[in-house]
Amino acid sequence: MITRSRKNRLCRGLPIIVGSGLVLMSSLGFAASDVGGRPEKTEIVVVYTQPSGGFTPVWVAYEAGLFKKYGLNVKFQLLNPQVAAQAVVAGEVDFSTAGSELISARLKGVPVKYFGGTLQQLIFQMWGAKEITSIQQLRGKTVAATTPRAAVDAATRETLKKNGIIPDKDVKILYVQTVPAVLTSVITGKTAAGTLSAPNTLKAREAGLNLLADIAKLNIPGIQVTYSATEDYLKRNPNTTYAFLKAIAEGVLLAKRDPSVAKKAIAKYAKIDDPKMLDGTYDTFAPYWDNSLAVRADVIQAQFDYLDEKEFPGARNTDPREFFDNSFAENLERSGFFQKIGFVK
Repeated sequence: MITRSRKNRLCRGLPIIVGSGLVLMSSLGFAASDVGGRPEKTEIVVVYTQPSGGFTPVWVAYEAGLFKKYGLNVKFQLLNPQVAAQAVVAGEVDFSTAGSELISARLKGVPVKYFGGTLQQLIFQMWGAKEITSIQQLRGKTVAATTPRAAVDAATRETLKKNGIIPDKDVKILYVQTVPAVLTSVITGKTAAGTLSAPNTLKAREAGLNLLADIAKLNIPGIQVTYSATEDYLKRNPNTTYAFLKAIAEGVLLAKRDPSVAKKAIAKYAKIDDPKMLDGTYDTFAPYWDNSLAVRADVIQAQFDYLDEKEFPGARNTDPREFFDNSFAENLERSGFFQKIGFVK
């Protein structure tokens, strides 16, 4: 039986107990919002596929020390898209910005997935030789792209189709590996036109080439800058993945808020020293950097449509959700991380 005096003592102690409980709950709530602990792997290799301004948020995250802020020491490698995809599959790199090549790999049974993206629209321009002033003049001629099924290839094919030209029938596509090589092929007369990204679009203008199509304005969905890894890697290194995405999110914000920082990164990695070209490259991409890191299903579905039907006959009937894992981006959003840093959709 509880006596009156003991009851009073218990009541007096109750606020302390409740208060402690609230402190504990608050502490647990804070911990729950801080998604991602110490990275399982701190030394990581990240591959990017072109010296294009589209990758600016990644470069900014490195140059501003954002990867280190979240416990990662990053080493960059520049590889062409197909080699980059192979490096991910082989486990030679941790994260890749390789584009649609991983779609093909997964369709062939390779367990790879996208887990984030910052550029999911095709931001390119098609430029013609000095004597080519219209896309219709490309019939019977050759157009340059980088590698088969890469973002440049998809942009080239979709732009031609939107203008009533059938790729591989009305126009031949020559693959020259890199965007700078595409520009060179047009300037030297090897091809009649080519699809370029900034800053090479600006170099094309300086060389007197003709703009045939501003592909960004066509709103073509496509994988241009996305982040990927093997399923096994994502499972074994969730905290490393969270740390990477946190740095990327802040990289996007900083690139948008401080153009001078972004242009400095572009100058270094795209090897540009002309102020006008830096301005033009930044202005080309900045409006399109995503304020959400989640991969969009419609973008994956679009990539299915870009594939060779003979090589991948069942691709269009495949569920696009099998190709990405948005749990990392979604958990960061639910935790309040994006809101905390000012990442507004």
